[in-house]
Amino acid sequence: MNLGKLILFFALLFILLNAGTAKSTSTIELSLDCVCQGAELIFEGRVVSRETRPSPTNGKPFTYFTFQIIDVIKGSHTSSTVELGFMGGKLNDFTLKVSGMQMPEIGERGIYFVENLSVQQIHPLCGWQQGHCLVISNKQTGQDTVIPVEDKDSVKANSLALTHAHTLEVFKQNIRNIIEKKDK
Repeated sequence: MNLGKLILFFALLFILLNAGTAKSTSTIELSLDCVCQGAELIFEGRVVSRETRPSPTNGKPFTYFTFQIIDVIKGSHTSSTVELGFMGGKLNDFTLKVSGMQMPEIGERGIYFVENLSVQQIHPLCGWQQGHCLVISNKQTGQDTVIPVEDKDSVKANSLALTHAHTLEVFKQNIRNIIEKKDK
């Protein structure tokens, strides 16, 4: 067998052995209307703590974030904080990672679209990252601006992206308008 055929053989063998091992999580892209309607609670908040512990339902590692609630936009929540669990994290010597999962960061401020407060899910936000927006300060205008969490790295690298983002108050009013329209 010549060298070219041998390389081809091992390349095909590598592909076949790894077929099926690459797994990812995909979500259907939702409109803001769908994310708003699918959320039981929408709030502006800040992440104040993080703790990984076993899920009470299945024992798998979940990372629980406590959010200080700044403003409730939809739903009702009487406490000044809310705890949300995201599947994954390091528990003792075991680490569980969920493909495509982007968890909040301590200190971040954002708008969070919580799908259901009474049922623990793999990801508690509507449409996963689609229900997770960051509030950042626009240094050009001095106003708070809302961006999708997926855009945080590109916004930091490119301040032009902020010129097309909504201010915090406009974004929250858009959400309230969507909810109000649905209730009529």
